[in-house]
Amino acid sequence: MAEKQQNNIKSIILQLGIVLFIVVGYFLIDFNKIYQSLKGEAKFITQNSQCDLHKSSCTIKIQDGTIFTLDVEPKTIPLMKPLKFTIKSNNANLKNLALNIYATNMAMGEFYLPVKNLGNGNYEAIGTLPTCPLGKMEWNADIRIEKATENIGARFQFKTD
Repeated sequence: MAEKQQNNIKSIILQLGIVLFIVVGYFLIDFNKIYQSLKGEAKFITQNSQCDLHKSSCTIKIQDGTIFTLDVEPKTIPLMKPLKFTIKSNNANLKNLALNIYATNMAMGEFYLPVKNLGNGNYEAIGTLPTCPLGKMEWNADIRIEKATENIGARFQFKTD
């Protein structure tokens, strides 16, 4: 009889340990981060090197056939002043679209600009880029689409004084 009670106590302790492990894991493990890491880094298509956002809009067709055309106003792309990023796409129903802008030649931080869906494949983001005393900044503006198994997107590049 004592052996049966001892086995029951061991079983209860084991069950409580498993439940405790699951509860602690739920609060301490970032399952979304694990899921994102399984999808890997985003695969970006970069604009044609001849396209200059200071002169005109630039267009990129990404892996799934989605087309993005990015335009920046004002064309001088001034620092410390509001910029309007206009995105046109052949996909009018993109959800959770964000424009991620960051410098490539100096750590200036990352700027996630929320993109507003204006309808009919037209999107818009407003933001300001910081100034740098060294000047000659090189920037990437990434538009990312999250798929179930991968992240893909368009990478636009430009320079500022």
